[in-house]
Amino acid sequence: MRKVFVRTGLAVVLATLSVAAPVFAGGNIEVYDVTGFVPSPIPGHIIGKNVPVHWDSRCIPVHFRVNDTLNPIPNPLGTPFLSVAAVTPVIQKAFDSWNRIPTSFIDMRVVGTVPNPGFAAFDGINEVTFRTPAFGAIAISSPYSLIYDLTLFPGDDIDEDGDSDVAATIATCADVDNDGDIEFPAGFYEAGTIFENDVEFNTTAARGYRFTINDDEADTVQRSLDFEAVAVHEFGHSHGLSHSVIDQVSDTDGDGATMFPFVNPTLPAHELAARTLEEDDIAWSSYTYPEGTAASGLAALQPGDVAFHQAYGLIQGSVTHGGLSQPVAGAVVRASATQGEQKIFSSTFSGTTQVSVDEITGEEFILSPSFNILDGNYVLPVRKGVWNIGIEPLDGRPVGAGSFNTTALIGAVFGQQSFNEEFFNGPGEGALELRSGQAIPQVAVPGLPRTGVDFITNRDIQIANFGDVENFVSGNAPAGLYYAVRVPAGQITGAVPAGEDVLFHAMQFDTLVVDSSTVPVFAEAMLATGTVNGSTATIDLAHPLAREMSFVGQDNDLSPAYFQSPVALGSIVQNGIQHGTIKDLFLVLRLPTTTPFPGVAGIPPLVGTDRGDDGPIYGYSYSSTDGVTFTQEPDLNYRFSLVLSRKPTP
Repeated sequence: MRKVFVRTGLAVVLATLSVAAPVFAGGNIEVYDVTGFVPSPIPGHIIGKNVPVHWDSRCIPVHFRVNDTLNPIPNPLGTPFLSVAAVTPVIQKAFDSWNRIPTSFIDMRVVGTVPNPGFAAFDGINEVTFRTPAFGAIAISSPYSLIYDLTLFPGDDIDEDGDSDVAATIATCADVDNDGDIEFPAGFYEAGTIFENDVEFNTTAARGYRFTINDDEADTVQRSLDFEAVAVHEFGHSHGLSHSVIDQVSDTDGDGATMFPFVNPTLPAHELAARTLEEDDIAWSSYTYPEGTAASGLAALQPGDVAFHQAYGLIQGSVTHGGLSQPVAGAVVRASATQGEQKIFSSTFSGTTQVSVDEITGEEFILSPSFNILDGNYVLPVRKGVWNIGIEPLDGRPVGAGSFNTTALIGAVFGQQSFNEEFFNGPGEGALELRSGQAIPQVAVPGLPRTGVDFITNRDIQIANFGDVENFVSGNAPAGLYYAVRVPAGQITGAVPAGEDVLFHAMQFDTLVVDSSTVPVFAEAMLATGTVNGSTATIDLAHPLAREMSFVGQDNDLSPAYFQSPVALGSIVQNGIQHGTIKDLFLVLRLPTTTPFPGVAGIPPLVGTDRGDDGPIYGYSYSSTDGVTFTQEPDLNYRFSLVLSRKPTP
């Protein structure tokens, strides 16, 4: 008998995040679809196209049962105190966070308990359990999904336990024979359909967590977490959502989407904030289960519902890698506000992909970009309005591709996450652009998709005198401290062939915050000229070539500060170097000048450093407390870079 279902293991776990030891797009979990059993280039393999997982509307409401064989619930840090009776209404409350979305028809409910003395398994019961094997995550949500289109007939035994799981007499999923498991209506089901979901909360002695349910119980203990926050996240996976890349909602709000894959258990406010869905979470639940898409039944409008097509518009396009000339799988495409608070509304991943599947074992194989990546297309749901559309790579900062779905992972395997952030700038879009930081706003109109928002990633020249991030500094730095990185004039003149113009697009600064609910805001970011004298440098801060006041960084990422006039700035620098008036450039970042610093710890925003483990210490990094004398850092490289390019041809 062919394999019919697979348990999704990618992108369905929640892990902890701590500054000392970090463990950083909306969309759907994916499963491969082998309908038709088309042979792949590998003998004995078939082609599996990656498709999103989802519940069939006939099985909504989705019925869950709570395993009550560990009662009270284990507490790996001390005496158990939380009962199944106390946690069950919190489970339903977490479900209701999703159920109450007015533009989504998903409905998940607790309908009772299950006395399972073992671990959760594929048995026709959607189980919420605290009885788990040891694993490294806080919790795991496991959808079992159909991998090819299938028609079910009365009497079919889906989980092969000797009991029929398909009934002819029902139109919706129900426990017809009252034995605790679910029977399905006979009929057609498409690949990607979820047939069971089990959610496991890790309470094991060695690697588990203490779960609390009251606001005042949220604490700073590394292995203690608010249960509702964790549950809301896992139940997002339960109805098919992947992780979100958004860990910083806006330039004033450092909290992320509920579906961001990491949580900081030492910050109670950050934990509790994850209980509340952000726009990215809401948009993808609504896109997957859109209200108002049927005249009757579950997807029909009920009191309080809002039709998806009346509230949301779709931005559609593609992403092509400007250096590789390939469609990109797994580029993050995001929509942000054009005015006021710079809030990120929603995000998605680009690409349609497929894998080669061993027909016997079900194992997936990745062969080549031409085979695995069919296109770089994307769909981004946004509320009606005007949005700036940008892209960023899943390059491990703040999150790697392995935390999302198969499509993202395929793009990473083929090195496609090698590009810088940029905005869609309409007719100026290309591998070489006059201004990569320019955004041409896009209008989202409900019911009328905005198509043709097609990106070509920039073929940048990046001067980055550092290696991989190995540490962060400024935890006890004084207010107003300056960090600076020298860019020798020779690196500028060597960036493009002699006689060509060089364009200055952006500076990038590796930034982070200790308090995940805050935003890394710096007093200013500058590009300035200066000179070096031995182990010190003098930088002309009074006459910078470019300056951005109150520079807003990104948490755990390279944060761009775009130049307004890349052509003019490039010309100024090239002429200055040619005439000897510019010896060196300096990328300068200054800490806030007032205290206390934001956040409960009162620690300033941090900057990333390379300690030379994977390359040289260049000697280009400096710091200064007064802005007059900059002292060389002998044992580290600040991770600041300069983004240039050649000039596009007319």
